[in-house]
Order: sequence, then structure tokens, then C-alpha cells
Amino acid sequence: MKRKSLTIPFTIGILAFAGAAFGDGLRQVEIPKQPDWTEHGVVIESGKSGSWDARLYGQVSPSTVVKKNGVFYLYYVGASGNRSTDGGPKDRALGVAISSDGIHFTKYSGNPIVTHQPAKNVEEGVFSAGGMIDKNGDLLLYYGAIWAENTSTEEVHCHVALAQSRDAKSFKDYGYVLSWNDRSVWGYGDEIFPLGAYYANGKYNVYYVAKGNVGAWKLGVATGTSKDKLTNTRAALTKRQIIGGCDPIFIGGHKIALFIVCDFDKNYIEVRTANLNSPEKLGDPVEKYHMFGPRYRHTVVYLDRQKKKWFMYQAADRAKNGNQIVVRTAPMIPVNELK
Repeated sequence: MKRKSLTIPFTIGILAFAGAAFGDGLRQVEIPKQPDWTEHGVVIESGKSGSWDARLYGQVSPSTVVKKNGVFYLYYVGASGNRSTDGGPKDRALGVAISSDGIHFTKYSGNPIVTHQPAKNVEEGVFSAGGMIDKNGDLLLYYGAIWAENTSTEEVHCHVALAQSRDAKSFKDYGYVLSWNDRSVWGYGDEIFPLGAYYANGKYNVYYVAKGNVGAWKLGVATGTSKDKLTNTRAALTKRQIIGGCDPIFIGGHKIALFIVCDFDKNYIEVRTANLNSPEKLGDPVEKYHMFGPRYRHTVVYLDRQKKKWFMYQAADRAKNGNQIVVRTAPMIPVNELK
């Protein structure tokens, strides 16, 4: 499309999600209401002019956050500047920032950590990412791999690719695991890009956005018994535009929660839940947030049960306030506990 501007079966009590492995016996927690969130300021800013992350808007970023050995790893997409053709971001790549408390981050000196420009086209690159820590302690990172047929074309498509890392910084790439032109993939035809991932009951599950034969910006889910063979794809949410969010959060009671960023014109977040074994069956919204000002859209959420705290990382989608990522926190409240 031309652009215009973990891993042990659930039955024995272990699950793999965005950032950690949890037992299924953990207490169920409440979903925070919008007033529960407190902003703590900027955690990442764009790099200097000409650097790989000189621009931080124009992609699904921040993309995902994991916690490994007590350290937070926040993954974000940066661009080296603006395209001369239409002003959109060029040379998009994935980087990481590291923190011990989830609030104060330092960019990794080896950034960018994942790149993708097979045709050496400036519009190619990384568009999004969703990740989880597996049973071996490795990070599985599914990312949106923008692809062009040649160097000069302005028409690009997007695959879902997989990269794996032991230290959350250096990655081995497994190539494409879902392809935009594969007719067996739900939503094939133009672009598909991942938002979140988890493992339960012997299956890997990846939420992704499709812009293809089902319309634009619809949410699907891919499932498979192997991390790189996601053979069962189907619809998850098609009634509205899905822009971002969707990191699966284990909230207890055999359920996950997704903070789903919806609709370009209204710009709000719906929190929906699903049973671990039926990720495509999202329930009605249990919470709804209006846009956090000024115009913060792209959202990543992480629940830290050790710190008893929710973390939300957000960025705006335009030049004004778009070159920074902010963090908010909310207290973790167990279900039925008096506030």
C-alpha cells in the first residue's frame, strides 16, 4: 500500500506473556480506571538530527515492553528522518531502552537492534513489535517487517517476522512467519503487522492488525504449536479500526486483558478480556479511556506483580509531542480488595 503521510503448558501452572512467566494461581486483579493513572514524565526522546531515531512518530511505537531478570526493556521504533517523497518516516528500525524501575530509561548503545531493508528502500523498515519471554528465558519478538519490491517504489507491504534473543539486545532473525500475500492468512492482501504475543496451553498466540481483503485496520490473531509456525489465523475484532496497543496482560482467572487503541477520528482505548485458550473471543469493553492529552495514542501496558504496579508507555502520533515517550503508572488492586 502506498503510504501517505513461558513456555510450559497452562495445565501445570505456567504461562508466558509480554515480559514474564506467571503461575495460573495468581490472584485476579482489577483493571485500572482512567483516573488511577499518574504520569511520571518523559522516558525516551528522539535522537539528534541524522541519528537512527531522529523521528519517533509515524509507526506503532512504543511497541512492547518486557521484564527480564529484574530489568525493563522498552522497545520502540525510530526513523532517521523524513522521506523526500511524502514527508513520512524513513529507514525505520527497532531500538530498546533499559531501566531498573520502569520509569528512568537509558537507550541501549548498540541501537538499532532490529533492521529490515531487503530492497534498500527508505520506506522499508520495522513498523511494530510484540514480544514475550519464553520458558528458556529468551525473548521472542514478533515485528512488522515493511517490504518493497525494489529500491525506488513507493508501494510497500508488511509481513510479520520473528527474532529471538537471549539477552534482550542481540537478536537472531527467523524471517517471516506470516506473509501479507499468503492467501491462507486471515486479512492477507496488503499489510499485516503484530501488536502482542503470549503462550498458553502449548500454543503461541500473536495478535496482529490486517490491512487487506478484510478491510483496513482490523484485528486478527495467529496461533500455532511452534513459535515460527502460526498456522491458525482468524478474526478477533473487526467492528472498528485498531491502531495499536494489544499487549496481552495476564489478569488471573484464566483471562488476559488487552488495552486496544481504537479509531483514528475518536482516538480512545478499550480494555477487553479473553479466555487464554480463546484469544479471538474478546468480550465487551470492561473499561474505556478517552485520549490522554496532548493526543497520546500509541500505548504499551505492562503489569508488574512484584512491584504491584501497572506501567503504561505512550507516544503522540504527530510532530508536536510526537518525538517523546511518556510513562504512567497505576496501583495493582486485587479483585474484591477494598481501595
